Amino acid sequence: MTRREPRAIRVRAVLAACLLGILAALGPLAPAATVPSATAAPGDVTVEITGMTPAVLRPGLDLVVTGTITNETGEVLTDPTVRLRMQSRVPESRNSLDRWLEGEATAGLVSTLTLANLGQDVAPGASAAFTVSIPSDQSPFGGSPAWGPRGIEIVVSDAGETWRTRSELLWYPETLETTARTEVTVLLPLTPTAQEWAAATQQDVLVGQVAAPRITALVEATRDLPVAWALDPVLLELPVGSEPTGAEPGEQDPTTGPADDGAGETTDPATVDPPGATDGTDPTDPTPTDPTDPTTTPGATDPGTEPTPSGTPTDPAPGSGADPDAILTATDLPAFVQSLAAASAQRDVVALSYADADAVTLAESEDTTIADAAADRAARLFEEREVVVLDDVIWPAATDAATLEAIARSGAQTVVLPADEVPTTGDLTYTPSGRTEISTSGGEVEAALWDGPLSRSLTDPDLTAVEARQSFLAQTAVVTRERPNDARGLLAALPRDLGADPGDAERLRAILGSLAEAPWLEVTSLRSLLGRSAGTEGRSVQVSAPEGDRLTGAELRRLGETWTSLDAFNDVLAEPGALTNAPAVGLLSAPATALIERTQIRSTLVDGATAAVADLLTQISVQAGSSVLLISDASEVPVTIDNAMDADASVVVQLDPSDPRLRADDGVAATIPANGTTTVRVPVTAVASGDVTVEVLVLAAEDGTSVAQPSSFDVRVRPDWESTGLTAAVVVLGVAFVFGLIRTIRKGGRRYPPEAAEPRPAATDTEDDR
Repeated sequence: MTRREPRAIRVRAVLAACLLGILAALGPLAPAATVPSATAAPGDVTVEITGMTPAVLRPGLDLVVTGTITNETGEVLTDPTVRLRMQSRVPESRNSLDRWLEGEATAGLVSTLTLANLGQDVAPGASAAFTVSIPSDQSPFGGSPAWGPRGIEIVVSDAGETWRTRSELLWYPETLETTARTEVTVLLPLTPTAQEWAAATQQDVLVGQVAAPRITALVEATRDLPVAWALDPVLLELPVGSEPTGAEPGEQDPTTGPADDGAGETTDPATVDPPGATDGTDPTDPTPTDPTDPTTTPGATDPGTEPTPSGTPTDPAPGSGADPDAILTATDLPAFVQSLAAASAQRDVVALSYADADAVTLAESEDTTIADAAADRAARLFEEREVVVLDDVIWPAATDAATLEAIARSGAQTVVLPADEVPTTGDLTYTPSGRTEISTSGGEVEAALWDGPLSRSLTDPDLTAVEARQSFLAQTAVVTRERPNDARGLLAALPRDLGADPGDAERLRAILGSLAEAPWLEVTSLRSLLGRSAGTEGRSVQVSAPEGDRLTGAELRRLGETWTSLDAFNDVLAEPGALTNAPAVGLLSAPATALIERTQIRSTLVDGATAAVADLLTQISVQAGSSVLLISDASEVPVTIDNAMDADASVVVQLDPSDPRLRADDGVAATIPANGTTTVRVPVTAVASGDVTVEVLVLAAEDGTSVAQPSSFDVRVRPDWESTGLTAAVVVLGVAFVFGLIRTIRKGGRRYPPEAAEPRPAATDTEDDR
């Protein structure tokens, strides 16, 4: 943060003469080698503070401030002078603090604490490092000055021109005891960025494979800090057939407590490096380090050297995720998911909606198919990965009045919102706690409000890591001083795309790791904040969702219809596998907040999923047949079904006649073998004669959703033919019977003449008769 002043040669000379004694006592500035410029705007001189130790100055400690001067003018800075100035008073409010940082406040400055020449020239396009130190025995905090922040200013002068940057110095005496600490909760979102969605779509991989390196760096940076997570369940998706890897020998299962390493000692799972971790420090190393000191912070660069610009051809664009080498392979993804699940056991976790879906889009749609399916899938993923989330806590990326009403009606206990959108109705002289209750037409809902200025100070790109740290500490100190006996709870929320810049993770580690130095501050869990009573301050709700190309209600309805068709295959197929998993992720990810401004990526996801579902609907087919003749009241119609998939399909085959003269009441369950064919006989009832077109439906047994393209054939219904033929047969048989009977009767009644009778043989005597 640099300020430019007009030439003031006389003033400069007077100040230099007046402060010569201080200069002699404090010694010269430590010169540093010139380095290439990295941050200055063309045509300007930039002054940055890159180090300040300690973060909170206590009695007996030396103050050391380091920084860089970058010259982007066309002229050489000839051995410029560097001054350190400080406010004499503690800012009374956060507004006063802001005015100082913005360069508006100039009152209350004490005399310059140090003044010395840099000891070298700064050529055009180059940077030079400086160091300013104040020994403890020359501390400006003699006597009993008030504790808290003091604005400091580094002023660089050359040839009558001055450039400056401002920050805060925190002072805290040893004898002071803070009666009520300010509690701060930090909420870190873990969800894919738009760039990662784009890369995943382009590479045709799960988005977790692209986001894993960035997410791993953030997890690593906060693993030892009580930072709450807001976790997107889409990051827990795995390739079909893979499961999270089990714990290595000696690694702790988070559900069973510390694991014995075989030597009588236990292992904390927070010390187990997840895949991609680069921190090689020993967590048991007792050597104290300053997280803002470039020489001791793991992965940090020396302020005297310039990091390689991320825009060079050798580096991928930050956050693009397009570098194939940075994408996890499908075989490595389970280890990442396992490490994510294990680390979640050490902190509070808020469940983001699946793919961090836009709450405004879902609230405006009357069709809840996609929303319900996404909620079910998210719950299943959290359960399967053993990630415990806080009940009924919602953090939408954007809200409006209708969305808040829908959230209240859903029964959610707490919604996370920016405090700027729920301002107090009156002017307050203090910062209230981040807990309130909101009234909507849908009912009451409690809210956890994240502090905008406090949150932004953690990631402000215009501040160095040290300047951001000091700003964060200064704000919390002012909040504590506002009401020293009222322990309030604040919430700081980080942006959803944090880590897109490779330096974000180390910056976050440096800032949060130094908060333990602040005696007035306590970093607490999210549960602690949620356990607070709602504040009594009056607030007005002024939520307004940002503009964007959101999905319409009609588009969501079509997505819901496609989802219904896809979901049916989960019941039909014995092993759905990749046939349903990939399109499911695509359909449920379509409402993602990150894709509101990336409609082309969203269209690619939706089109791919829709095409996959359409292809599934062609895999089960009905063989075309010729017309069928039915001549009886009850019969069975044979239907042949083909299955072109590599998994058995259990379906119900049902006929749908176009005319009530033929009735088919019940479907027939059948299992069609993988890449096989089955003939199913479906019972029908003929009511009257006629030609009827019959549609063949192949349905999922669970909900009756069609899983094949309908097919039809004609049936000639002639139930009277059977009765007519039977009647004719009976008549013919009857006539034949009568005719035969008549002939028989007529034969039996005929008389023959005596002479025509055959003569009997004469009787003869036998020996017995004799």
